Order: sequence, then C-alpha cells, then structure tokens
Amino acid sequence: MKKFLTKALTLAVIFGISCASAFAKEYKDLPKNHWAYKQIQMLTDFDVVVGYPDGLYRPDQQVTRAEFSSIVVKAFDQANAPITNPVKFKDVSQKDWFYGVVQRAVMFDLLKGYPNGNFNPRGTVARGHIISTIVNALTTESISNQKAKDILENSYDDYDQLPDWLIIAAGKAEILGMVVKEPGEDNYINANRPATRAELAAFVVKMLEQAKLNPNEKLREAMRPRMGEGIVIDSDVDGYIATIPAGTVIPIMVLNKKITCKDSNVNDDFLSKLPKNLVTKEKYLLLVEGDCLNGKITDIKRGRLFVRNGSVNLQTHTITTDRTQTAQLLGDAVGEYRLEGFWKTLYLKVIKGHRIVIHEGDILNLKLQKPVKIDLTNGMILE
Repeated sequence: MKKFLTKALTLAVIFGISCASAFAKEYKDLPKNHWAYKQIQMLTDFDVVVGYPDGLYRPDQQVTRAEFSSIVVKAFDQANAPITNPVKFKDVSQKDWFYGVVQRAVMFDLLKGYPNGNFNPRGTVARGHIISTIVNALTTESISNQKAKDILENSYDDYDQLPDWLIIAAGKAEILGMVVKEPGEDNYINANRPATRAELAAFVVKMLEQAKLNPNEKLREAMRPRMGEGIVIDSDVDGYIATIPAGTVIPIMVLNKKITCKDSNVNDDFLSKLPKNLVTKEKYLLLVEGDCLNGKITDIKRGRLFVRNGSVNLQTHTITTDRTQTAQLLGDAVGEYRLEGFWKTLYLKVIKGHRIVIHEGDILNLKLQKPVKIDLTNGMILE
C-alpha cells in the first residue's frame, strides 16, 4: 500500500497535480496479518491512537487509564469540547497532560472516578472497565441482571468471575457483539485481565460502530453530522452512518495530463479527484471536493480502420479524503468519444476507428463496485 501510494504521489508531482495525499503510518511491530491490524490502522489514520518515537505500536503493551481517556475522547472527535462542571480528583492536576481528556471522558459519561476521590490515571485498564465504557457510550435497551447472567453463562467459561457491577454491561456488550476476544480466547471474557493496546483499538472500533447509531444522550448532543452543498447522491442514512450503494454513479475529474487509447497502456496509473462535494438529500456531507482517487487503466482498445472504435477502461482503487484517510473505493469508468457532428462522427466511428483522448480536467462517470459506508460526523470511511 505504502509503495503504491508513494508511486501515485510521485506521478502527481510529475503531472503537476495539486492534490494532497497522505500515507497511513506503518508500525515496525505490526504485521498485516496481526489480528487487530485493520482496527489499529483505522484509528491511526484519524490520530485516535499513535505509536512511539521508535516506530513501534507495541500492541501487547498494557494501557493506562489516562491513555484510555485520551483515546475514547479523540475517537468521538471531542478533544476540544468545552469542559463544563469539572470534577476534582485527588490524583489529577490541571498541570497534567491528561487533565483535559480525563475531564471530557467523565463529562460524556464514558469513565468514572473511584469512591476514594481518585481517578488512578497511571493505573492499567482491565478489559472489564473497557467493556463498561463502550456500553456507557451507547443508548441501550434495559436488561435484567438475570438475563445478562444467562447470556454470559452460555458464552463464557469464566462468567462467574465477573464483578456484580459489570454483569449487565457485559451482557449488553455480548448482545451487541462488542466483546473483543484475542485469538484462542473465544470462551473467555477475561474481565479482570489488563487490556492490551491491540485489544483497546478493537474495542474502540466496535464502540464507534454502535455509538454512531445510538450514542448516549450527552454524546448525541455533542456530535453533529457535517453539512455541505454539492451533488446530491442517493444514500441510505442510519443514525450517523450513510451508505452509498454499489452501482451508484459519481462524477470524477481526471488528473492525468492525457490518457489515449493509442499511447496509454494497461496498468498505467489513473489519477482523479472529486470535482464537487457529494451530499445526501439532507445536505449531510459524504465526500469532499478535492478528495483524490488512485487507480489503474484496466483495458484499452485502439481504434482501427473498419474494425472497431477505441475505448479506455479505468478503475479506481483507493480514495484519500479531506481527513487524510486513505481507504478502499472501487469503481469503474469508461473513456468514450465525443459527438462531433453527424458526418464527422460517422466517419470516425465507421471508417477510421475513433481514437479516445482523455484530457486533464475531463469529467468521467465512475460506477461504484462496492458500497461506501461513511461516518457523517467526521468523514471517516468505514471498511
């Protein structure tokens, strides 16, 4: 991926393209086959989680409550939310780097302090506390303590080790499919074990998936879909999530200097961008003008005498959004000839074989191969 994007950016410079491109950070200790690779990369793209100066992510390292507060607050894009009614903790000072994120995490009912007046910012976070937090972020249906126990008993061998305060939250998390299990631990909830950085990333992604549909009351007030004007795209809106269906046709602007059926070749890079914002009928912003799409030329037919007319088939692979996220976006476009008067068009089509020329700035129609799911509050493409 990084090599592909680097090549695309190099071509952009050569072509004189003024289109911002961003690279997803790669961690030295996070192979692509790691069970939480996708979740960690997604949160990294949006600066929700960060690595260390040595280029490592340290997925198996434990998490402090201060770090946890920072991650959940940033996940909801509330790192700059005004702090109202700050809570005093004996072990949290206004001079501490984590003061603001701790206050916001408490303000949005995500975390709580302890009865002794401490927050314990440097203490580790148990998996049970994470489960409690991700459920606190939601508006959920009530369930009884007994129903929660029945659900957990049928799912986990260590259900009887859960503290009483966690049972209902854990039952809700299990119903919603939000409990993260490391490979080989399918039958254990491990509520008392300190969570790892990999587990936390996976938990947070599951939290966001549910909270965008049914956030708690305080988060609902704070989160607002991005609004804008632009080309209206039929899309399915569910809570704060919009889905552009497969088969939808969107306009794209070509950024290559020239693509022709005579001189271009299959597998040449194809670069484009959105010429205008894409919005829902409610004016919710889907994708932003200037978002860059990278792809390839997939097929070429050269116009030949008395044989056939030329054609150029193009395909996009990824999109880099205004939020510097690079995500998959698969679509197909076809370069077609322009009508140039009856006799000239007839001559070019039938006798000469029409030559396709696509210039920088031309608008093509891109047909999506797969649905595109977008978080309306921050523009994140959910894969």
